[in-house]
Amino acid sequence: MGEFRDNAAASRFEQDVDGITAFVTYRKSPAAITLVHTEVPPELGGRGVGSKLGRATLDAVRVQGRKLSVECDFIRGLIRKTPEYKDLLAPEDAAPRTTAAYKASCFCGAVEVEAIGQPVFAGYCHCRDCQAWSAAPINAFSLWKSDDVRVVKGEAEIGTFNKTEHSYRKFCRRCGGHLMTEHPRMRLTDVYANLLQGFVHQPTLHVNYASKMISVRDGLPKFADLPADLGGSGETLPD
Repeated sequence: MGEFRDNAAASRFEQDVDGITAFVTYRKSPAAITLVHTEVPPELGGRGVGSKLGRATLDAVRVQGRKLSVECDFIRGLIRKTPEYKDLLAPEDAAPRTTAAYKASCFCGAVEVEAIGQPVFAGYCHCRDCQAWSAAPINAFSLWKSDDVRVVKGEAEIGTFNKTEHSYRKFCRRCGGHLMTEHPRMRLTDVYANLLQGFVHQPTLHVNYASKMISVRDGLPKFADLPADLGGSGETLPD
C-alpha cells in the first residue's frame, strides 16, 4: 500500500496503490465530519484495498477528534463488522437507517423520477452547457449511481438530447421541464437537486469554475474543470 493522506482541497481521504488512487469523500465542519462515499477503482478490486482504506480513514477521524456521521454504506458496513470503531459514531447516527428515497417530477408532473440512498457527489456546476440548459448562471447538481435512479411515472413522455456522448439530458416532452442528465462514462446520473422532494442539498464542491459567470465565496473547493476522479485535471481556483 502506498501513501494515505487527507486531501483537504478535494474533500477526501486518499490511498495510493500501484499508482492508482482509491478514496473516501467527506464533508467537514469544525467539529464534525460526514463520510459520504468510498470509491475503489476496478483495477484494485479483490485486494482488500477498500477495507484498508476504510480503516485508515476511521483512524484519521479518531485522531482528528471529530464527531462522525456516515452516509457511505461501505463505511457503515465496515463499522458494523469492526467493533473498535463503533464508539466513533454519534449516538443519533449509530441506530440502523432505512434507505431514503427521493422523488422528482417535471414542471407539469407527467414524469416522476426516484433517487434512492445518497448522492455520490453534490455541488454546483458552472459550465457553459449547464448555464445554457438551465438558463441560469449555476446548476445545483446531485450525482447518483445510475442504478439508484429510476423512472417511476411517464417514461414514454421523456425526451433526450445529447450534445456529446458524455451527457444525455432528459426532459418532459409535454412541458419541457428538465429532469436529469445521464453520464454513461462515469456511470452516474445528475438529478437536479432543487427537484428532489425532501432532499437536503449539501454541496461539497464547485466544478467548471473556470467558466463561471459569478463568483461564490462559500469556502468550498473550486475546480477549474472537474476533480481528477471524475476525469478532470483536478486543478482548483480561488473563490
